[in-house]
Amino acid sequence: MNMLNDSERWLYVAWRHPEGSIIPVGVLIQRVVDGSQSYEFAYLKRAEQLDAFEPLPGLPELDRRYQSAQIFPVFANRQMPRERPDYDAFIQQLDLTIEADPFEVLTRSEGHRATDRIEVFAAPTLSDGDLTALFFARGIRHIQGASEAIAALKVGDLLHLEAETENPVNQRALLMNSVTGCTVGYAPDYLLDTIHDLYEADSDALQVVVEHVNPATSAPHMRLLCRLRAPWPVGYEPLSGPDFLVLA
Repeated sequence: MNMLNDSERWLYVAWRHPEGSIIPVGVLIQRVVDGSQSYEFAYLKRAEQLDAFEPLPGLPELDRRYQSAQIFPVFANRQMPRERPDYDAFIQQLDLTIEADPFEVLTRSEGHRATDRIEVFAAPTLSDGDLTALFFARGIRHIQGASEAIAALKVGDLLHLEAETENPVNQRALLMNSVTGCTVGYAPDYLLDTIHDLYEADSDALQVVVEHVNPATSAPHMRLLCRLRAPWPVGYEPLSGPDFLVLA
């Protein structure tokens, strides 16, 4: 299956471990053919290795590929209805327009819910020969001074990556710092391997820039939207390690 196929959009499903790590457990694919949409879901091999992980509601079998003409309820429930009075404000926080389709909104919002440990994220995309990925900064509420530092950022500001090898949850963790040296958050776990790979390929060309800044009244997981951009190495396929192999 081709992640760069124009008729397909991929969302990976991740589970937040109680100890803090974010682990890919499934993949949701939307296909559009002649104007008709269909959906496929499959678990990743990593899901069967997690003792504490339970299958998603309505998707009980780890070794099955699920097909549907409608988006599966467990994901539909993560889409804010357009009728809600705060929908416009929500879309603005995502840096989208009101015309954005529900799947795009789900992708950008990362599907967070306070009632479970599931979230979603998109595979990196190809843009003008570069690999790009949009993501919200992580761990803001755990970093002293991060909220104030974010308030001082502007769209287009460069963020510098700093390895945090003594991080107790993930030794490959990457802090993101402003040009003034203030830490504003972490790069998400699911992008760490990709970022390290791109850094090794061309450290000078890799950039993380501020895409959108929300006010301090926003939820911490939606404060800072960032964009990763780097030349796409020949033959490179992101999110292709053992954690992303489909189980079925």
